[in-house]
Amino acid sequence: MSNGTGMLGRIFGSKPENNREERDRRPQDERPQEPPSPSEDSAPPHLRSFDAIYRSARLPVSPCGVDELEKMIANPIIANAPPETRVIALKFALDREGHTIEEPKSDAARKVKALDAYHGTLLNRADSLERRNAERFKEMEAERLEFIRRQEEERDRLVQEAQEAEQQARAFEARLNAERQRLSELLQPFVGELDFTESDVDSVLSEVTPPEALPTSPASIMVDPSVR
Repeated sequence: MSNGTGMLGRIFGSKPENNREERDRRPQDERPQEPPSPSEDSAPPHLRSFDAIYRSARLPVSPCGVDELEKMIANPIIANAPPETRVIALKFALDREGHTIEEPKSDAARKVKALDAYHGTLLNRADSLERRNAERFKEMEAERLEFIRRQEEERDRLVQEAQEAEQQARAFEARLNAERQRLSELLQPFVGELDFTESDVDSVLSEVTPPEALPTSPASIMVDPSVR
């Protein structure tokens, strides 16, 4: 059965097939089954064609499906007739071809069921992604808090290191002043009051090999865990 024009043409313009046996000898579906196009397969889930969904659901091909009924309704032979006349003509055509209105009705029910099932898969997918995101967001929050904690620890360590360095410098300054006083008192009987001027200190230091630089701790590199 290729289209509604064929069926109504057989009823109103040519000899009909009078029994189901003759109808059954015809191919069950004369419509060519075209493979899905690449663009159809690559379409977003919400834009997938209904035909592709029907193929995935493996719906049986109805010899008189709802699409055939739609074509019959649009047939020029009855398109402009009153609704009651069209219904009578279509029922008559279906009956003469060995069909009933239950066939397109069942075909429509199967298609709606397949679409409902596909819609359910989309809802399940959305729900699954929501749960996945909730878990991942918890992990991200934990990573963020851990990163902040490590930053605060690093900041406290750096502040403490600077404070200790300042305390060490002040402590050494106290020792320096004490040693300066001791040396001054030691030499005073021989050379009088000592005045450790900047030039004297520079001349003495020029003859002293400077000590090796104090080791410093390598700077820690903090990496934000959210940057991947």
